[in-house]
Amino acid sequence: MAGEDLPLCTSCNNEELWLADRSVDSNEFYVDKYSDASAGWVVTASILIFFMKAGFLFVEDAFVAEPSQRRRVIISKYLDTCTSALAFWLFGYAISLGFHPAVFHESHDYIFWFFRFTFASNTATIIGGTLIGENRNMKLLAVFIYALTISSVIHPFAARQMWSKVGILSVYKFCNGTVGIKNGQLAVQNHLMSPPSSLFVLDFAGSGTVHLLGGMGGLLLSIFFKIEEYWDNHDTKRVLKTEDKARSDAIPYARVGDDDRADADTAAMEMDMGEQPQTPKNFWKWMYHVGPEHIEYAALGVFILWTTWFAFNCGSMESISSGKQLHNSYSFKIYHAITGRIALNMVVCAGSGGLMAIIVAGFVQLITDADSINTNEIANGILSCLVAITGCCAFVTPWVSFAIGLVAVWFYHLGCYIEYKLDLKDTARVVPVHAWSGMLGLLAGAFAEKSYLLEVYENVCSCQELNLSNMEFNIGVSLAHQLLGALFIIAWS
Repeated sequence: MAGEDLPLCTSCNNEELWLADRSVDSNEFYVDKYSDASAGWVVTASILIFFMKAGFLFVEDAFVAEPSQRRRVIISKYLDTCTSALAFWLFGYAISLGFHPAVFHESHDYIFWFFRFTFASNTATIIGGTLIGENRNMKLLAVFIYALTISSVIHPFAARQMWSKVGILSVYKFCNGTVGIKNGQLAVQNHLMSPPSSLFVLDFAGSGTVHLLGGMGGLLLSIFFKIEEYWDNHDTKRVLKTEDKARSDAIPYARVGDDDRADADTAAMEMDMGEQPQTPKNFWKWMYHVGPEHIEYAALGVFILWTTWFAFNCGSMESISSGKQLHNSYSFKIYHAITGRIALNMVVCAGSGGLMAIIVAGFVQLITDADSINTNEIANGILSCLVAITGCCAFVTPWVSFAIGLVAVWFYHLGCYIEYKLDLKDTARVVPVHAWSGMLGLLAGAFAEKSYLLEVYENVCSCQELNLSNMEFNIGVSLAHQLLGALFIIAWS
């Protein structure tokens, strides 16, 4: 490779340098950003992130009882996984990094492609729990369409704005220089970038780019179902009125018992046409209703998700190496210490929020005189905490993580209350868990520690340094920026 001029790296959102090599048996050219240790770390994390689909499958399967509906959940998971794989390969990866043309950009950084694919695919998977077990399930064609659009365009474009060096809201646009290999030697190309403002949004592992985006997709499905249900009920009433009129015209003198039979026929028709039972007037009874769900499946799904979520967040550091070499200089940076802080914040957040969810569930059992505690709501409370800490896990203190866990549970209940008042169908509580908690995760980024923030992004970015050290960090301004990022995700969804 000596004597060849290799292009300097054009991405600015990973580790310390790009490594290049040529296949012995072919002319295929490989470009990689990772050291051997970090490459193994990212691949392992990506495999575990992909396994999150098993957790989502068990959680969703817990809410259905009919074997046909359970088969539909499994088929939907197969379909959205396979569709998202091809969609991200053909279109999504190129769009997410700002490549041109944005069609079938053949990545030579296979590890990074795999890592980014798992995020796009899980974004598409989140939506599946919205309408499971209802009398009107999504058709498989609809599953194919939403998986295709989310993995090829919707998530990649949001990731481009939040995580790439060309993104309007990305912190990586403040890079001073990129590192590459030239004539077999490490080289730094300084290209001072002058963004129009100091605007950037912190979303470390995807509270907004993955979870808020997927949750908003679930909200749109619930709204579409509500509109369709309204028109179906309207048509049902019109048909019943027409049949009643025809019956009265055909039989001018009703015999004894005809009214009873007519009422029975009307009730049966309403049942067949999709008339739903009335929503309980008490919110707590509605939310914490103990039904025939498979609670052991939900618990297994939550523990699978809880375990693989560590890979989701810790893997987003994309390095466990302890050193960084730049322009013939070597500085000691403890990457794995940041990874440890991420894990600590996740444990504290889920622990505080999980205890709050258990206390609330026990209190609701007392006031509603229920036979048992609804454990599925405890599970969703824990998942809400994990969603909320995802966007800021690398640069907040454990005490902030503790507070985020407590607030996330109440954000989840707020989302459920709004669904209750609007009578929206959301079987697995996708919108409260992912959309509302994802929004909280973005807003919590305003409470980042400046020293942690500089440490994280100077290490993750494959740049000489970041132009963040001279910036003033004001909580009010940061909160406004984070809110703007949340609004962008909502609008784009």
